Amino acid sequence: MVSRGMIPITTTVDLTKQKISLEVLKLLSVDYIRRNTVLPLEIKANKLSVAMSDPSNLKVARDVQSMTGYELEIVTASSQSIGEALDRHLKTLSAAAYCKDLDFSGGAPETRSSQTIDRLFEIAMDRRTSDIHLEPQPSGLFVRLRIDGVLHTIHEFPKTQMAALTSRIKIMAAMDIAEKRLPQDGQINVQVRDKKIDLRISTLPGKHGEKVVIRLLDKSATLLNLGHLGMDAKLQSQFETLVDKPQGIILVTGPTGSGKSTTLYAVLNRLKSPFKNIITLEDPIEFDLITADSHEAGATQVQMHPKIGLTFAAGLRASLRQDPDIIMVGEIRDQETAEVAIKSAMTGHLVLSSLHTNSAPETIGRLRDIGIESYLIASTVLGIMAQRLVRVLCKSCKSPYELPERALKSIFPERVTTAKVTLYRPKGCAECQGSGYWGRRGIYELLVMNEAIRELIHRDVRSAEIKKAAQAQGMKTLRESGLDLVFQGSTTVDEVFRNTVE
Repeated sequence: MVSRGMIPITTTVDLTKQKISLEVLKLLSVDYIRRNTVLPLEIKANKLSVAMSDPSNLKVARDVQSMTGYELEIVTASSQSIGEALDRHLKTLSAAAYCKDLDFSGGAPETRSSQTIDRLFEIAMDRRTSDIHLEPQPSGLFVRLRIDGVLHTIHEFPKTQMAALTSRIKIMAAMDIAEKRLPQDGQINVQVRDKKIDLRISTLPGKHGEKVVIRLLDKSATLLNLGHLGMDAKLQSQFETLVDKPQGIILVTGPTGSGKSTTLYAVLNRLKSPFKNIITLEDPIEFDLITADSHEAGATQVQMHPKIGLTFAAGLRASLRQDPDIIMVGEIRDQETAEVAIKSAMTGHLVLSSLHTNSAPETIGRLRDIGIESYLIASTVLGIMAQRLVRVLCKSCKSPYELPERALKSIFPERVTTAKVTLYRPKGCAECQGSGYWGRRGIYELLVMNEAIRELIHRDVRSAEIKKAAQAQGMKTLRESGLDLVFQGSTTVDEVFRNTVE
């Protein structure tokens, strides 16, 4: 055994014979393991054995030590063997407990496939699933559920059952079951136990068969208000000040699945009133702003249909002739939509929309790339909210560990403390189905337009300079917002690093 930087390093290990428990494997995210080719192996005497392809990389070793809270013993292994071991254990440890629930034996083929799909929908709802993936591979049809933003493989059907299951879903969605060469979209309205669920179906022809992805929209879910989104009090107050303004544009940004729609609906829920006219342009309509039993007026939701010419830009132009006070555009995807949205804001309307960008300051550059002049951005945009969703540790089983001051300074150089800090890591229990996490929570970065920021935009400065100026004025970045939750004991360092970039 040798030592480098006070971390013991032993010889090369044969990972083909190594067994890794689920509790150990989930100490680090799969993304982090693949990105850094480091694999946790086992815990002995409160020390974590890890395999690294480059044991001389002290930064990775110290980050792992800080994220897990364990002293390390490092063994060496090739990048290939680490990747193969990870794939092997992920397959073994997949949540296969539901296989018996997806039995495909007995009865007529149509009845079997119908019962199997119905049971699949029930399992998905019970496990708080946002998307179901039916993925054909050479060995069979894999069923994967996206839970709290992460995909979990729960079952593999034989290839002989693939066609029946895919056809059953396409029939339910009124899709062409004979067409297997082109992508198709469809919709199913079902009731799973006491909940009404909208299912958005997408098929894609692949090498081994049609892949089916099903997005679950719970129509019985209650609209949230801004106070339920997990913003800190100061940021929420700033954001509410923006959304209460009578005209201008407010943008919510982030990747797919970052909670943008939830935030926009929360804003609309705050603004809806019998004294205002709200028009939303959506694809798809995820929640009903006004329900049948509310006996209200004041909001019209419009479903986009690009195939017949009802695009966001066309819908926005039409909505301007409907005497709106507030317009919500589901997404700004092109120059035409952006230009009409800008003109709408300039003519006295409050416009809400979303964009796919990594941070609030980068959205300025994205609007320029689309083709919007800087002076128009500066004069119409009120604020930009970037956001992500991070998984929250399961309260029933999260495990505490202390982070010494030295490790704290290494991973959080801007955090000043003179004492040990208690953080938490995932463990796994029956309550969270062994994942160590239960639910997700938003982290936010709000860029508020003021004269100084507008001046920088007029001068066409880079996004990095806008970010620096906004931070000097008190803007908290996504990473900083996430680390606040880490120090509150709500999530993990690895989860925040997985979802944010600096």
